[in-house]
Formats: sequence, C-alpha cells, structure tokens
Amino acid sequence: MQAPKNGYGGNTVMAEINIIPLVDISLVLLIIFMVTTAFVKEAGLNMKLPKAATTEAAPEKQRDISIALTPDGKLYVDAKEMSVAKMREVLRARAAKSTDDRVIVKGDQGVRYGRVVQVIDEAKQAGFSHIALATVPDLEALQTP
Repeated sequence: MQAPKNGYGGNTVMAEINIIPLVDISLVLLIIFMVTTAFVKEAGLNMKLPKAATTEAAPEKQRDISIALTPDGKLYVDAKEMSVAKMREVLRARAAKSTDDRVIVKGDQGVRYGRVVQVIDEAKQAGFSHIALATVPDLEALQTP
C-alpha cells in the first residue's frame, strides 16, 4: 500500500497548521472584549441619581471626566476611589493637557449639596468650564400635562 500523494509532488506528510480557526476565535474574543468594556465603566457603584424632567441625553465621550459621589461619602474619579486632594491633583493634571474636556458630576440623591458644590468648585478651579450634573429622566413629570 502506497501513501497518497499530496500537492507537493511527493509521498510526504503535510505538516502545516491551519491558522484560520485561530484567527476566527481571536477576532470573536476581541469583539466580545470591545463590547463588554463599554458597559464596565462604573459597574461597582450602586447609586440613585436624582430625577429631572429636563434631563438632556448627551452621550458620554471617552475624554469625559466622571466624578461620582456615593451616599457613604466616597468619591470616585473615572471609577477609581480617591480623596479630595488626590482628585484635585488628577483634575489639574488633566486640565494641563486640555480644559475642553467635560466633567460629569454624578452625585447620589442622598449626597449633601455642599459636597456636590465642593466637587464642582474643584473642577472650576482646575480650569474646566464644561461641567454637567448627571440625572435620570423623571418619567412621571413628563407624562403629566
């Protein structure tokens, strides 16, 4: 019995690795990671944002600076917990690069008003002029005539 001939003109065994399935799996994993990272920005924070009938839906951009204030007094800048002094350093470092970035303050509805004003004041002192307060739409107020 003779070994079948391959495309190389001899009776040798073909020893090539087919990398197409490997590329397919890699691309699928890349797509999964890209999709899931869009939803992981502040996954660990359990906050109740205040409701407002005049909420404007402006999508967050990659360059936005997100500052979250939780009811237990913690402060997060871009999902990293830090003190007010550290936030001041981060804001000034970002402002040195560009003051056109938007600062989004996400204060839980149970946070003291003075704490929110303190964060806004720090952002203004750093040089930012585009400051937004995050809210959720008040659906009940929108439905009443």
